[in-house]
Amino acid sequence: MVQAWTATCMQVYTHTVNSASNRDEAMAIVNKSLDRWVTLAKGTARGAGPYVLLFPEFALTGFPLLESAEEWIDKACIEIPGPETAKLQKAAQELKCYIGANSYERDPEWPGRYFNCSYLIDPSGDVILKYRRINTVHTASPHDFMDAYLDKYGLEGTFPVAKTPLGNIAMMPCGEIMYPEAARMFMFRGAEVLLHPTSDHGAADKWGWESAKKVRASENMMYLISTNATGQIGTFLPEGQTLGHSKIIDYHGRILADVGGPGESTVASAIIDVEALRRERRIPGAGNRLLRQRIEMYRPLYNESSFYPPNAFADAPMDSKARIMELQEEALGKMAEAGVVNMPDSGN
Repeated sequence: MVQAWTATCMQVYTHTVNSASNRDEAMAIVNKSLDRWVTLAKGTARGAGPYVLLFPEFALTGFPLLESAEEWIDKACIEIPGPETAKLQKAAQELKCYIGANSYERDPEWPGRYFNCSYLIDPSGDVILKYRRINTVHTASPHDFMDAYLDKYGLEGTFPVAKTPLGNIAMMPCGEIMYPEAARMFMFRGAEVLLHPTSDHGAADKWGWESAKKVRASENMMYLISTNATGQIGTFLPEGQTLGHSKIIDYHGRILADVGGPGESTVASAIIDVEALRRERRIPGAGNRLLRQRIEMYRPLYNESSFYPPNAFADAPMDSKARIMELQEEALGKMAEAGVVNMPDSGN
């Protein structure tokens, strides 16, 4: 039996490092944020546990704007685990809770590359899960050196699911909520809870983003814990780019908790009953979205469809975000050739 547990969205401000002139200045900002996070964690994980505390996407640094890949790696990226995550690891040990977060990661095994990395720390202080974002526009993706990445980590390491006493937990950040395949891969690997650190608009359903959160939870019959940032401070963008509304959604797409707006908050907190989810998944019938899938009918068309070029940075790392735009142009051409999109008439 899996004991019911409490999930809490740790909705915090993002103090960006874009204006920092070097790594020392950037890490001073990062460590100040970490100190605040630990303070909030101590005020949240109290009483009967267990707890899972989830912080937003790239909330320690913001994201690269004018920086080249080399500059961002040197200034803002951390190692996971490493000196910066050690504060969260110690807090998880002291509070006997799980802490989920997201940071830009540098890895000596992949020189010149950096990742948007979501990670989960267990009550022993160990990093038990690391997922590197695949659908991204600010960083290189594992898809950009896919063959080497899969050779090294396999599907298990590319789509990791942590088997814990709280159930099977996976993580994916922000805009990946817009891609059904992303969440589906984790469900195929047994995930029951999807942690979603995000940095989005929050208040409006722009691009169907908020609706997608409910749909991903419902179609995969999994809990979704979605923690959003509540403003990015110190960058070229206005603070209102991220307006909070962190929320927790159950396996039928029902909102269990919602912060209700911007501002530093831990209001979005709810009981997660994995045993109830497991019972629902085992009941045949119209309501079981998992049992009704006919995967084989879709596979041939997926196998025929290839638009965004894989392994684009297999030989040399991405040097700037401009290279990503070039690859999107190449993908657009392939989609137009396949009739997926129609190009505008040049005469109009």
